[in-house]
Amino acid sequence: MNDGQLPAPPTRQRRTRTILAVAAAVVVVGALASITTIVLLRNATLSSQVAAANTRAKNAMSAAQAAAQKDYAARNAALNREAATLNRKSQTIATEIGELKANTIRADGLYVVGHDIKSGAWHTAGDGHVSGNLCRFTVVARAKQANSLPGPMYFDGPWTVHLSGVYGFYIYGPCRWTREPS
Repeated sequence: MNDGQLPAPPTRQRRTRTILAVAAAVVVVGALASITTIVLLRNATLSSQVAAANTRAKNAMSAAQAAAQKDYAARNAALNREAATLNRKSQTIATEIGELKANTIRADGLYVVGHDIKSGAWHTAGDGHVSGNLCRFTVVARAKQANSLPGPMYFDGPWTVHLSGVYGFYIYGPCRWTREPS
């Protein structure tokens, strides 16, 4: 190569522009690197903050679920105790109703002692002239007598009949009879 083919040496002004362009490029690249670093750091900070918030939320949800399960278990146990108490009361009431039914008669008809009703003292308060009808009863001493009953006893007011050692008790009218406790 000869001197005629070499490019002209750069001028001072051109060199300055090149140096300034390189310096500007270095500054821009440095600024972009700084911005990228800041963005990455912020992103990492946000990611860690999100992860921490997720962990707190998960812990709070677990605690709330545990508290709800504990509350449910306590309420369920209380309801089970209440149900058991109500079942016992229901059984007691059913027994008492059964006793009342077994110890109360009201409908007209013949009640065989030892089969339909228990022996013992049976009492009525009477009708008290409420229905306008009198109460009536007949004590049937023996089974043979059930077809030919003696005349009934008419009354209106309290009355007690002892049904020990008899066949049956025939009642008519509006009175309710209750067996007296032994």
